[in-house]
Amino acid sequence: MKYNVKIYENNQGHLMADVPDEIYLVLNVLLSDIQEDVSGLWLDAVNDVLSKRSSYEEVAGNVCVMEVKEDVTKIVFNFAEEDEEDHCFIETEELKKIFMLWDEAIEKKYGESD
Repeated sequence: MKYNVKIYENNQGHLMADVPDEIYLVLNVLLSDIQEDVSGLWLDAVNDVLSKRSSYEEVAGNVCVMEVKEDVTKIVFNFAEEDEEDHCFIETEELKKIFMLWDEAIEKKYGESD
């Protein structure tokens, strides 16, 4: 994996993640939109594009919108302040790896999921 991503349980027993600054909005997707669940439709959208079933997918969550293209995915933060950066880019294949890490952590914490 290109990025140093760490997924762990904090002192309150909640899953958390550390991601590099250049992909900081991935954290919002994980903690605010996916939360303590498997990545489901977020990962499905990535897989659909990577497998060429689709050339573009868009998923909107509570705080972020993910615009998936084959090479790169744009994550847009819906509530950015005027002077705040409102998006970041991540290689789509790398985002898939992060979602899979998240799903592994969820399955480890809660058991197998459907």
